Amino acid sequence: MSMVRELAEFEKMPEHVKIDESRLAADLEKRAVDGFVLREGDEPAAMLLFYYAYSTWSGQYIHMEDLYVRPAFRRKGYGRMLWKELGQLAKELKVERLQWNVLDWNSNAIAFYETVPCENLTKTEGWLLYRLDAQGIAALAESPSTSPS
Repeated sequence: MSMVRELAEFEKMPEHVKIDESRLAADLEKRAVDGFVLREGDEPAAMLLFYYAYSTWSGQYIHMEDLYVRPAFRRKGYGRMLWKELGQLAKELKVERLQWNVLDWNSNAIAFYETVPCENLTKTEGWLLYRLDAQGIAALAESPSTSPS
């Protein structure tokens, strides 16, 4: 959980972390999320978290949620090792795509990802990413349904 908090700090969004260690452990146990942790000795150095998603156009795919390397362990190839591991898993599972989000100001991450032939869907297809928080979900769930005309 400490690396999740560190990543949120780095991304300037620490207030967005709503889960605790027990929730993350439970989600890992039920395979709602999966991942890899790379250690240097006994010290966790990097993590990659992902989950399986589905597209009606192409079937099951993998969404990489987080890739984080602690500052003291950067420039050692750990991020590349974890990302390659995920790529190998995606290939073994024969999923049609591997997808992720990156903040537009994170130029190091963008450069890292663009070392392989990936596609920026915002530029090429115009996709925008939307999210409902708990308050938005409640508003949606309580909104009146309209009957078909």
